[in-house]
Amino acid sequence: MKQYNRVMLGEHGMYIKDCLEQNYIGANFIEDIDLNNTPFNQEEVWRQEMITKYLEYHPDKSVQTARNCIGFLWTICFGLKCGDIVLASNGNGGYHVGEIDSDYYYKPGSELPHRRSVVWKNIVIPRRSMSQKLQNSTGSIGTCCNITKYSEEIECLISGNSAAPVHPQIPVVKVEQYKERSLHKLLATYLLKRNILSKTIFHESSSRADQAQKWVHPDMVGVEFNEFQESATRSLLKAAESKEYMDLYSYELKRTIENDHQLKEYFFQALSNSSWANYGYLVAFEINEDIMEEMERLNRSFGIGVIKLSPYQDDTTILFPARKNELDYYTIDKLCRINQDFKDFITKTTKVITAQTDVLEDVKGGLQRYCDKGLASDDEVISYCKENHIPC
Repeated sequence: MKQYNRVMLGEHGMYIKDCLEQNYIGANFIEDIDLNNTPFNQEEVWRQEMITKYLEYHPDKSVQTARNCIGFLWTICFGLKCGDIVLASNGNGGYHVGEIDSDYYYKPGSELPHRRSVVWKNIVIPRRSMSQKLQNSTGSIGTCCNITKYSEEIECLISGNSAAPVHPQIPVVKVEQYKERSLHKLLATYLLKRNILSKTIFHESSSRADQAQKWVHPDMVGVEFNEFQESATRSLLKAAESKEYMDLYSYELKRTIENDHQLKEYFFQALSNSSWANYGYLVAFEINEDIMEEMERLNRSFGIGVIKLSPYQDDTTILFPARKNELDYYTIDKLCRINQDFKDFITKTTKVITAQTDVLEDVKGGLQRYCDKGLASDDEVISYCKENHIPC
């Protein structure tokens, strides 16, 4: 299936002129490595290797920032296929349209050394001619963004039929028609790609006396084990009761954040529900970009991260990374007492931490089977979204 992506060629599109003249798009993360000499045919191995390289070059950056940048790099270099369409911002309210025409190639010494050849079409799409939904998507943060769900509208704009903005006239699935909990599998799929095991916490399974308590239960929880290669290192961490062995995550999911009032309500709900974890995140499927400045202020003040969820893993974006906290064992104990799902998750996670080396993989496998399952392919994602009325 043909893909459509918005790309940003340098900060604010500063390299668009050279890209148009030389017929390419590109990226500049990890500039001095020819990616042809990396294991790009093994995506997960490649991602981990590149994240490590990125952090070596940028020790001041967080792991989440590294993951975002390497995700963008993967999309530009290997995710896009020949024939896919890109919309490149010119920084002046317009988008140049191009078609991917080659596999990845490397041009050392240039501003954007990681490249794909592009056949540029003789058209610039004005941002003002787009539907509001497409404007919001093309204006999202990041080097690239998948906008394939607007393919019909984009093709109309490419053909010059600006009088046919498809989405405002076509009945679209409204946000209210899909359930918040149906987003859990999409988040679980994204987290699995980042080696985070996650589990939905069913509030209704809490003890009756505590069901009425507001802002106590997280929607989903997650655990990430630091995968040290040597068993001796793992044993040392366990013996020392090191905090480096794992990180626990808490997620509050929402369908949409439309205004400042919703932002503050949902943000502080996430803050309350996540106080026990190392990292707390507010996750939403749709976010009004007009509230980004206030969202950033709240993130800096309170440390709760924000994720914009997409059906497609590579387009799910950590807008603001969470700040790491110490575990709050009193709140963990309370949640274990009132909710069996949470207690089972903590119990199985603890078994992994305390397992002997010879049974570690079996014990970890038990946790994996208990946790939420992800979707294995784009076809599964599309089918799942259609079944659950999620725009994809």
